[in-house]
Amino acid sequence: MKKKMVSIMLAMTMVVGLAACGGSSDSGGEGSGGSDASELVVSHYYLEEERESNASGDTFLTMVEQYEEEHPDITVTQQTMSQADFTTKIQAQAAANELPDVFMVKGSWVQNFVDNGVLAPMDDYIDAYEYKDTFRSDAFDASTVDGKIYGIPNQLSLTSIVYYNADLWEQAGYDEFPTTWDELFEANEKFKEMGISTFSLGNKDKWPAESCIISTVGDRYTGSDWTKSIIANDGSAKFTDQEFVDALDLFKEMSDSGMFNEDCNTITDTQAAEYYAQGQSAATISGHWEIATLQPLADEELLNNTKVALLPNIDGSEPTSFSGGCGWYFGVNANLTGEKLDAAMEFVLAVSGYDASVYTAETYGLPSGNVVEDVDLSGFPQLTQDFVALVNAVSLTPTYDLQMDGAVIEVMNTGLQDILNGTKDAETVAAEIQAEQDKL
Repeated sequence: MKKKMVSIMLAMTMVVGLAACGGSSDSGGEGSGGSDASELVVSHYYLEEERESNASGDTFLTMVEQYEEEHPDITVTQQTMSQADFTTKIQAQAAANELPDVFMVKGSWVQNFVDNGVLAPMDDYIDAYEYKDTFRSDAFDASTVDGKIYGIPNQLSLTSIVYYNADLWEQAGYDEFPTTWDELFEANEKFKEMGISTFSLGNKDKWPAESCIISTVGDRYTGSDWTKSIIANDGSAKFTDQEFVDALDLFKEMSDSGMFNEDCNTITDTQAAEYYAQGQSAATISGHWEIATLQPLADEELLNNTKVALLPNIDGSEPTSFSGGCGWYFGVNANLTGEKLDAAMEFVLAVSGYDASVYTAETYGLPSGNVVEDVDLSGFPQLTQDFVALVNAVSLTPTYDLQMDGAVIEVMNTGLQDILNGTKDAETVAAEIQAEQDKL
């Protein structure tokens, strides 16, 4: 384990993963919900082969290995798959009440899982946890239902960071990333003349356009109170409100102007990072995970030239926010009882609690679900230091797919793909999303 004494205090909601896949090992049978505490079946999307490029995945797998060393009497059977496959399978298992003992759950699914009685409340175990007071103030926002907590944050996801090649932008005539949308569209024309895209985007899995672009662009138009109203479904905000339609219109304008690579809907987020690393784009819009993703893909010169910025505000003022928050959690099967339940809860806190946050901070310089003090960033690459400085200087707004209803997000994500394909306009997509919201 790489040990670096580090100091991070991010005064807001924060980071580690969302959207990137991570890795682990063995696969096994379903959780039985029985009382035998000698085996825990754990399901997640952290693939071992992606470990090198995924900070949250490496953290989790390292914590599992540590847990296994300290608990030789317990067999941890891991079910691992891609994030897309995991999303499909775990929701099907929840519907059939056939969940494994421990599993990842997205914040936007928690309400539904609780309503179906498949998640065990964790409050008693958290109250007894030695490091309870180190959890970030917003850590349990998306995993709390009716005052009870149903998940331990595994990732603190920051999702709308612009990573840009300063050298290419200088060649196009810009000393820094544009602060207005007009400048950004002007720059886009110059990059097209250079034969590259302004942004590389990999939206094959459908979440990147929504999580990394619309969550922030939407907030620029609507404000966070609108988003909170949508999450609460209190009826005061609708996706058909002009402000949200305007946000979708801007996204469509970005697409229609050729700001993204033409194959954006058929490549993954990691492949988009490869495009950026190969100089096929001047920038990419991604999350905190991009730092780890780029390390093995980009040469030292590009890494040194990569800077971070935020998407412009609509009125041209300096942006002071972007989307992020705790969104993926580890939950425990509500069918577990006795020693098996105790073992599962202990496991979740061991692999996703304070020790995991310390590892992430010391190894990657990144914040996560628990506040870790006295972290020295001086030994980390400049890109990591710039990233943390940017995050420290702004606030976070809700990432849509971390907190909005899962079915609504599915319609939104599909609609954004349709916009990118040029088959639907903003008004149509907004109406389709609202129609799904009306079913709640």
